[in-house]
Amino acid sequence: MADQQQQHAPGGYYSGKSTTSMANVNDSKTFVNTADSLTEGKNKIPDIKTFVQNLDKDKRERDQRLDDARKGNQGKGGQGSGDAHPHQETKAGKEGTLKTVRDPTTQKDVQIEDVDADFVKSVEDPQLSVPNANLGKDTTVKTDASQSNPEYKHNQDVTAPPDPVAEGSTSDVPIHGEKTNILFHPTPSVSYEPMFASLEKRAGGLCIGVCLAIIILGKMFGGSLKGLIPTSMCIASGIWLWMKEVVRSGRNVEWSSEQSRGETAVANLLPESVEWMNTFVGIVWGLINPDMFAGIADTLEDVMGASVPGIIENVRVAEINQGNNPLRILSLRALPDTHVKDLKESIHKENKKNKDPQEAAADEEGGDYYNLEVSFAYHARPSGKDSSSKAQNMHMELVFYLGIKGLFGVPLPIFVELQGLVGTVRLRLQMTPEPPFLKNLTFTLMGLPQVQAGCIPMVEKGVNILNLPLISNFVNYAIGAAASMYVAPKSMSIDVGAILQGDTVQKDVLALGVMWIRIHRAVGLSKQDKRGSKHGGSDPYITLSFSKYGKPMYCTRVITDDLNPVWEETAALLVTPELIRADEQLSVELWDSDRSSADDIVGKVELSMQKMIQHPSKMYPQVSKLSGMEADSEMPGELHWEVGFFGKPQFRPALRTDGKDHNLPKELRDKEEFQDDKGTLDTEEKDAVAHTPPDPLWPSGICSIIVHQIVNLELENIQGSDGNRKGREYEPAKPAGEGTDEESKKLPSSYCTILFNDQLVYRTRSKVVSSKPIFNAGTERFMRDWRSGIVTVTVRDSRHREHDPVLGVVPLKLSDILSTTSQVTRWYPLDGGIGKSPRSLFSGNQCLATTGFGRVRISLLFRSVETRLPPNMLGWDVGTFEFTSEKILALNYHAHAKLKMRTGGSSGQIGRAHCHKLQEGDGMFFDIAKKNAKNDVRLPVKFRYRSPVIFEFHTTGHRGAQAYSMVWLHHLVDNTVTDINVPIWTTKNGSRLTQNYITEENAKEPITGLEDLQEVGRLQFRCQFKAGMDEDHEHFIVDNDSRETYESWEACLAEGVREQKVTKELPPQTEALHDKSLTEA
Repeated sequence: MADQQQQHAPGGYYSGKSTTSMANVNDSKTFVNTADSLTEGKNKIPDIKTFVQNLDKDKRERDQRLDDARKGNQGKGGQGSGDAHPHQETKAGKEGTLKTVRDPTTQKDVQIEDVDADFVKSVEDPQLSVPNANLGKDTTVKTDASQSNPEYKHNQDVTAPPDPVAEGSTSDVPIHGEKTNILFHPTPSVSYEPMFASLEKRAGGLCIGVCLAIIILGKMFGGSLKGLIPTSMCIASGIWLWMKEVVRSGRNVEWSSEQSRGETAVANLLPESVEWMNTFVGIVWGLINPDMFAGIADTLEDVMGASVPGIIENVRVAEINQGNNPLRILSLRALPDTHVKDLKESIHKENKKNKDPQEAAADEEGGDYYNLEVSFAYHARPSGKDSSSKAQNMHMELVFYLGIKGLFGVPLPIFVELQGLVGTVRLRLQMTPEPPFLKNLTFTLMGLPQVQAGCIPMVEKGVNILNLPLISNFVNYAIGAAASMYVAPKSMSIDVGAILQGDTVQKDVLALGVMWIRIHRAVGLSKQDKRGSKHGGSDPYITLSFSKYGKPMYCTRVITDDLNPVWEETAALLVTPELIRADEQLSVELWDSDRSSADDIVGKVELSMQKMIQHPSKMYPQVSKLSGMEADSEMPGELHWEVGFFGKPQFRPALRTDGKDHNLPKELRDKEEFQDDKGTLDTEEKDAVAHTPPDPLWPSGICSIIVHQIVNLELENIQGSDGNRKGREYEPAKPAGEGTDEESKKLPSSYCTILFNDQLVYRTRSKVVSSKPIFNAGTERFMRDWRSGIVTVTVRDSRHREHDPVLGVVPLKLSDILSTTSQVTRWYPLDGGIGKSPRSLFSGNQCLATTGFGRVRISLLFRSVETRLPPNMLGWDVGTFEFTSEKILALNYHAHAKLKMRTGGSSGQIGRAHCHKLQEGDGMFFDIAKKNAKNDVRLPVKFRYRSPVIFEFHTTGHRGAQAYSMVWLHHLVDNTVTDINVPIWTTKNGSRLTQNYITEENAKEPITGLEDLQEVGRLQFRCQFKAGMDEDHEHFIVDNDSRETYESWEACLAEGVREQKVTKELPPQTEALHDKSLTEA
């Protein structure tokens, strides 16, 4: 047997095995296919009428055996216990207790009566009332598929409970055997499938005939093929599209008959009907979070991306939504464990792979199982041309990028509507004694479902050419291929228990801790390029990743033309339980950067993460010999670095608070309605999270943020009200109050971006035209210091071919929000939507844009890690380098020079006109005193912890820089004025000096490639690193991410919800508890 195939997805897992023998799907024949077709693997799905008729072939065979046994007993003179007898009206209530009351569920008047002792008989000997027509007996009234709906409804009503029923039309059958599981009333539907097939066949022939006729006749009368062929194709396409519309209309009629049967069954209260389930599904359907289909969307993208033709550069699933037209359940039946043997084996094998043996055994043995077989069907409601009407059915939005793969792609948005779906699924529910009594749900499809989807161009007018077989068949193929991943023996499991508990408040981060890595330098690397200097020939950089996952989690800067690079960079990687269970290795890979070809591997180092977490809270220096990509191979060079694992500390009881929001007045603080949602606190650790703020002893840690949903989201009309009030003198100037539309053309298609300390770290999917978008998406990142950390959530409106405007921002300063707790889930108003264009608040331009209203629900959680970084390492990565002195002194340097400065993200200069000799005659000075708002030299910084500020001295007659000086920004403490006194160096290899981490300390030893390095003076000044973004960053916007980041800061500042300066603060209550704990301990 082939190896088991598996894929992983959020919230569950796929499991399966080789499908070479489809006959082993289950122990009995499925009701979808006959035994022969199942063995041949054809997996055909019939239409609805045939589907219902063939629901349970194997069960009818068992019923036949029961009938034969009963007749045998009657032949011997016995009375079979299963005999039906004429229905008798029963009374189970006490005499005189009948009364009329208001039903609290339906809000209608109903009659009820108390139950008497005779009702016990109906429990001990249950009976089911069945129409005589279904038992082959004479009847006075019966239902038939050929009857009109009024007649059918009346006949069904008088032949089904509750009493009274028509005399002689029904019989009571004891419920002692499975034969009582029968279909009580035939489906009043008509199958048009043979006609549809014939119509499509004849229409296809007609299209071919029309094409040939036009071409032949046109040619006979002197026509040109250049005109005849396109004309014939257009006419034939029109005929084909007309035929497809006729077929769709016919299927709507066919489906309406099945729907009328269900609605009639609900009205007549049929006991055997599954319409109660359809009613329940109809209510729950609209409450389902569309993000549950994210895994399906990703699978469809993979399938389509692998099979698109060459003319399509790429394909993306922009959105997938279930709409408000629910799936219909056709039948339900319970199954013993023998029917799900393959499903049990699949779950067992998956547990062996992904779980600890004891945990897997506990999962499989703990609790009981309930098995179900469900037949389902779906049919789209007729929809209009507007997007709101189309959105009522299950749909998704695809974007085809037409062009050439790898070169360019022109986006073509397509709306895909699910028109029909028929299939069968088997469910295995694991029940537990703890609420909500349901733990895991495993499902598998019994054969490939029949899927029919229609493609609609996202334009208001025009012919739907996407219904032509080329595109629609491709989409249907992709959906079928994605569904095949769930067909037996493959399955998927979901932890339903966590979903049913409804606890959306996260109490802990997913990560176990952080892997702190400090990269010093590499020595003796191999030469990768033919060109290069004496000690160069390679442009190395380092990536940090996990060996099996492969994706780089951190990347250093590139140091060009150097075989002995010195980086001195640090990184923090989150370590999750999945990485440890998968036995991931920390992979440190050295690469050679190439402009015109793929980068070359220079060497790598791997380290076991399982071993590292067993020795936490300590850094381990490493000098590692580089190895090659092949096992046991070696590469020239060695890497000098440090690594350590730091886990999450226990909460200190001395910091415990009441967990209440102390920003509220004392009169409101204790009221329950004003408390934050803390979820279920069923463990000591969860309770500590809800009542203990972050620890000042451990300022660094892991910050988790989740954007749940937005309500009442709408666009603001910033162009003012209509000035013409004639005839409307007493009407409001503009609409007010809460929004009335949940979906409308006027609503935004929103998405959220998340910034950590002014760095973009996450972007959600777009939610199309909705006032109540549900995201439930977020991220976890390492934060150096929670006392100064700010998380900004920006809501934008996604638009085609234009800039996405800001609808609102929510800045979250951790020291303000986490004053009494480490976790907060709240509703926040959207503030600061930009009513002017970007870059207008400071320039004065008045280009109108868009702003919005709404409230967003956000969860914020911080967990410290056991590491104390020095003060200079607790800062922001984004900020501004600024001078606080009025002069820059160049002692012992006597050249009249221009001073150029550059850093990671910006550059600046001080002209020679500002360079003067010192009165003492021992050097030069640069006058940077602010005069008339000039000489304000400030350098925006994007990557502070890997960047220096480089000073280049340019003199007349000297090509390039004549001398250099450097200040590494990770030596500075945020918002603290620092006196700088660094060497001024001269060297012929300035590039090597400025790219490597060269300081006065490590320059005392000989440096390969910088043997001519000489100190010619000292550079002295005062400066500070101002944390956070400011208006100077506007001039260095280079891409969309930096532009959106700047706009978010601009919106916060304009709304007054954030200050210009980032300050490090400790909540007063936390500070008092912390000081008290230090004095007492």
